[in-house]
Amino acid sequence: MGSFTQALAEMRSAGNAIGELERKLADKAKETSDLLKRQREIPKRIAALREGASKINDPKEREEKLETAKQLENGLNNHVDIDERATVFYASISEHHDIVDKMVSDLLESKKLIPTTLSSNEAKSLASELKELIPAFQNILEKNKEKLAEWKHDEPIGTTTAVKAFFFGTEWQTNSSWQDVYGILPLLTGSLLIAGVSLLFAVPVALGAAIYVNQFSHHREAALLKPAIEFVQAIPSVVLGLFGVLVLAGLLKDASAHPLLSWIPGFPIQERLNVLLAALLLAFMAAPTIFTLAEDALNNVPRAYSEASLAMGATRLQTALKVVLPSAVSGIIAAVLLGFGRVIGETMVVLLVAGNKAAIPEFSSGLGVVTQPVHTMTSIIAQECGEVETGSLHYMALFMVGLILFLISLSVNSYCQRVLKKSTK
Repeated sequence: MGSFTQALAEMRSAGNAIGELERKLADKAKETSDLLKRQREIPKRIAALREGASKINDPKEREEKLETAKQLENGLNNHVDIDERATVFYASISEHHDIVDKMVSDLLESKKLIPTTLSSNEAKSLASELKELIPAFQNILEKNKEKLAEWKHDEPIGTTTAVKAFFFGTEWQTNSSWQDVYGILPLLTGSLLIAGVSLLFAVPVALGAAIYVNQFSHHREAALLKPAIEFVQAIPSVVLGLFGVLVLAGLLKDASAHPLLSWIPGFPIQERLNVLLAALLLAFMAAPTIFTLAEDALNNVPRAYSEASLAMGATRLQTALKVVLPSAVSGIIAAVLLGFGRVIGETMVVLLVAGNKAAIPEFSSGLGVVTQPVHTMTSIIAQECGEVETGSLHYMALFMVGLILFLISLSVNSYCQRVLKKSTK
């Protein structure tokens, strides 16, 4: 174990030099970014000072503001020399190559310290995997060298590249000291995953309740159950979100640690706020919508259908499942789709309980993916829109997220209208 520990320590230290270089360049990039940001803000500050000066009655104070605006206007000519500031990055390319070559050499040397005879099957598997990973890592580094050789700081980014980066980007990273990245895939994946899981819970419960109320319950019982279920829609989403954070999250995490539930993928739950928690709350919110529309669809089926079925000797259950339900299938599909639109457009619940991790979930974990935290399109808008500068790239990215969310909701609702019209013919 001594040689193994030494190998591990040397492998970790092999990346120290490249980490130091990255931090140094990140500081330079942030310094340049801050200068450019201040430069872009000068015209706004000048306009604000002049507007404020026009409203001041005191001549001396008004003159001071106008003088400050004039000084800022003179400073507009002092442009930030990007070409000069980029020289440090070009100069570091050769240093980067030397550091990378030494890092690979150190990794190969440290790999030799790993014992060749290992008793644990897991250790053998990891050692075998390491032998494959280091050559793959070398290939990645060589490709990066080629990219660095072709890199130009003033190369324009085309519209096609920008669109691809947004719609197919796997990262959403803001307020970064290095570079902000706006890729919608993590947000879209999180929204669809939560919506899908929530419907798995909501549809059977809501549809079962609709069938029972419409086909089996007494009219007095139906008069009590239907308003009670629909009353759930009156609960504010922020209240449900707080209940999820303060109560349900802890209960779900504690319950997942029970030995009898250890067979369920993802249990025990590691992250307190996750997809499953958000889906349960959204299912509770969407169930009344699905129930109401599904019950109306069942109620629109001509009574003659069920009477004919009962007259032929079918039971009430057979009539409900084989006659009434298939006849109302178009309305039920519309109810489910409207329930989908309800959950994918929800903001407060997912903002509070989904975990807000802007990364694509690890689907390789199978069903355990539902225990991971995610971010959604609605929650990212609510979280970041209040602090973003109007007209900035960040602002436009959030606007595009909202536009895509609007198009999804519009498409779902338009399709539902077609289905409902078809079901009423």
